[in-house]
Amino acid sequence: MFEITGDDISLLNDTDLRALIGRLCEAELRRQGYAVSHVTWGGSQTAKDGGLDIHVGLPAGSSVEGFIPRPETGFQVKKPDMPRQDILDEMKPDGVVRPILGDLAKASGAYIIVSSTGSTALSALKNRKKAMTDAVEGVESASKLALDFYDRNRVATWLRDHPGLIPWVRSLVGKSIPGWQSFGSWSRVPGGTENSYLFDAEARIKTGDEKEGEGLSAVDGINSIRDVLRQPKQVVRLVGLSGVGKTRLCEALFDENVGKGVLDPSLAYYTNVAEDPNPAPIGLASDLIAARRRGILVIDNCPFELHSELAKVAREPISTISVITVEYDIRDDQPEGTDVFALDTSSLSLIEKLVARRYPEVSQIDAGTIARFSGGNARVALALAATVGKNDSISKLSDPDLFKRLFQQRHEHDPDLLLIAQACSLVYSFEGVKKKAKGLSYPFLPGSSASRYRKFTLRSPS
Repeated sequence: MFEITGDDISLLNDTDLRALIGRLCEAELRRQGYAVSHVTWGGSQTAKDGGLDIHVGLPAGSSVEGFIPRPETGFQVKKPDMPRQDILDEMKPDGVVRPILGDLAKASGAYIIVSSTGSTALSALKNRKKAMTDAVEGVESASKLALDFYDRNRVATWLRDHPGLIPWVRSLVGKSIPGWQSFGSWSRVPGGTENSYLFDAEARIKTGDEKEGEGLSAVDGINSIRDVLRQPKQVVRLVGLSGVGKTRLCEALFDENVGKGVLDPSLAYYTNVAEDPNPAPIGLASDLIAARRRGILVIDNCPFELHSELAKVAREPISTISVITVEYDIRDDQPEGTDVFALDTSSLSLIEKLVARRYPEVSQIDAGTIARFSGGNARVALALAATVGKNDSISKLSDPDLFKRLFQQRHEHDPDLLLIAQACSLVYSFEGVKKKAKGLSYPFLPGSSASRYRKFTLRSPS
């Protein structure tokens, strides 16, 4: 899973290569204890950039090492190979040294050319660095400017030092790892849709701690989960009804725009057990520990039994990983050595905001109707909003009519399918425990709360 070569790097296009170097710079700064806001990159690949695609600007005197050699470091990223003449043309177009090189020299900074096609032996690397030195000849303070050339093999080496980014890169070059993803849109928000995390001050996350009373707001809960996962050997179980936003909350753990103490996204490994990941979660966890690599595993739709096995692996004395598993299942018995967080449904005002964001053509009145009917369940709300056509309104529909619209999803009425759904709804999210020879006892999870249980008994036919 962690295999990546220079040949793989050579398959990246210009835009993806620049994104990779930008992410590697961010990951490097996080590891060394600096804010990623010191990294600047983005915009159009073809736009004029003054000679730099990525800029790292740390305060003067900051201590850095490795692939970012100086507090002030600029990267120029190129897909083609860069022999001597191309280097001179890049650094000294029309015979005039780029001003940014003078600025970097005055700051005792570094300038690095990255080429994803080039594969340089030691002698070729020396020749390229000699060309870079010749290009800045005569520039004031040129002797203070560190110059280097990263070919595809050195980029691959840098990437292997941040293996959490490897699944993302492999997916870009058509070598994706079945079922595994780096940090990204795990909740699969439609492209082009605003995806900032929506939250309010209402309590949504419960931990069982009596000191927290009604529970924590989403942001406070996210901060609490981060505090647990930040250290190796820690295990979290996130539970709640389907559709309340558990996967989206996991994304927010790695989002620097939400709360404080964000987790490093380059450490994230995400999978949905329903997608049959290969390697299996236990295998990946064991591989990370054996390789002494830090990782935060996010395991969605994780059965209780798999969680228990992962928890054992994660708590091993030499463990380098922390784990968060996600499931709708709520059990009376808490897994050993696990911090359990239960996510409740959203407030109606939050659901209205979500509907307005995803379906701006839906009127405010209809958005309110959808929020009320959904009971705070985002998945139900979005599914119902998708049925509202142009010049359509559902504000005057009864609850039974709204249910029909939600269930049919613009398809013809199917009475047999409806009957099957009604039967399935009786046992969805139920866990059966044998109580008597002719009876079964079930805990029932009400839609209004993920923290309370109601017991009842199903009698088998006589």
